[in-house]
Amino acid sequence: MSMRGDPPPGGDQDRAPMLRAVLSSELAVATIIMVLRFFTRLKLTRSPGLDDWIMLATFVCAVIGTSMDLAGMEYGIGRHIYYLDHDDGVLATKLDWLCQAFVITALTIGKISVAFLILRISITKWHAYFLHTVNAILLLINIPLIIWTYAQCKPSALLWDPTLPGTCQDPRMQGSFALFQGSFGAVTDLLYALFPILIIWPLQMPRKRKYQLAGIMCLGAFTEMYVIIIAGSLPTLRPLFQATVATYHSHKQREYKGYLSHESGRAHALRSYPKKKKNNTNGSAKALERGGGGRSSDQDGLAKDVEGITKTVDFTVATETETGKRWERWEDEEFGARRMREHERV
Repeated sequence: MSMRGDPPPGGDQDRAPMLRAVLSSELAVATIIMVLRFFTRLKLTRSPGLDDWIMLATFVCAVIGTSMDLAGMEYGIGRHIYYLDHDDGVLATKLDWLCQAFVITALTIGKISVAFLILRISITKWHAYFLHTVNAILLLINIPLIIWTYAQCKPSALLWDPTLPGTCQDPRMQGSFALFQGSFGAVTDLLYALFPILIIWPLQMPRKRKYQLAGIMCLGAFTEMYVIIIAGSLPTLRPLFQATVATYHSHKQREYKGYLSHESGRAHALRSYPKKKKNNTNGSAKALERGGGGRSSDQDGLAKDVEGITKTVDFTVATETETGKRWERWEDEEFGARRMREHERV
């Protein structure tokens, strides 16, 4: 069987540069988001959870899959197979097929990570039962799909080199199962988008805060690999954002108070500065001549007046404490449900 087939109507078009730019941009943004996520969880809130490590595994699978795609572009991914020689076409197709396993894995465990993130704020046991059930169904569907992808041909190399001897199943069978998998994936996306609202709405917090938190949590319901990583990590960055804003405002407040203190002290010094007496100039000179640099009575009085000027400076020493309280307040609001649940168990 030939790999070349018929020539495409559009001619030899190379879409690899566009694909490379998109994948590289997504990878760069996802890397930054993951670094910030673990900085927040390990340094600020000191509360890493299972959702973080599962998302890290998602990121690793995404990087491997992206690396295979980028490598395959050097051999022809992005161009029609008709314009590739046999060896390059086989290698490019092979890398593309092997990439599918990591992409499906990343999509699956990325959604599971979002589910565990939702479990951090869950209140009742049925929330956990429901999300664990959905996660189990995801695994039961996607693991066989990965296996079937490579087991549909014997040998599997027939997938990327149709010139080899062997047999393949009817591609409509695997296509039908993939359609079922995609449909269930869409349903889980909808569930993960709406479920946080069900959990967040009964919480005791301002309505505006509920809208914000629910909107952020719902961002994890996406079907694209890097979008799941980025959107699924945004809710974890809220403490970092609040800490950055609090530090910025505290710094501006210190600068403003320091400026007011400087201006106040300067004005006070100008008002308190004594006037010179003209009739004591000669006496001061004589005193200097006699004492070899000693002070006159006027100079002594001036020194006393200057020493008596008091500059009042207001210092703000609760900056770090206030910032820490903001982080703790976020932890209390976001994960207070867990503490409530533990208290009920006791």
